[in-house]
Amino acid sequence: MDGLQARTRWMALLALFVFAVMMLLFALQLAAIDAQVEDRPDLWAHFLPTPFYLYAVGAVWWALRSISAGKGFAPQVARLLRRVGLALAVGGMIELVGQNLLPVFLTRAPLFELDSTAIAIAIVGAGLWAMSELIDEARAARDELDSFV
Repeated sequence: MDGLQARTRWMALLALFVFAVMMLLFALQLAAIDAQVEDRPDLWAHFLPTPFYLYAVGAVWWALRSISAGKGFAPQVARLLRRVGLALAVGGMIELVGQNLLPVFLTRAPLFELDSTAIAIAIVGAGLWAMSELIDEARAARDELDSFV
């Protein structure tokens, strides 16, 4: 096994550990909030982006696992960037609307309480998705040039 595969195996195990911890925490949070939802139904909005973020971490684990199994680096990275980018972009937009803007509109909360993290997550996700498209275009151009040689 070469160095890349060995490193990605350890990174895949670490990503799987993070994914498992996040799943456990998410389940515990859902169980804890069920008792409080009668008093504050707006608390459910805090959990809307979590499945998308879990999917992003799971996609990282899956891609690292595939790379460590020797299934190729470039195709896996392009696929990873597409999946993670889309999950982060959607999760960030849901967080922006569900957790930040909805309370501002419903309760007339001050706009300065707006969390800019959701905006950054959504923009980074969109950027990752765009980079995956560029990688695919570059691979297609390389294949076309290779056909000329």
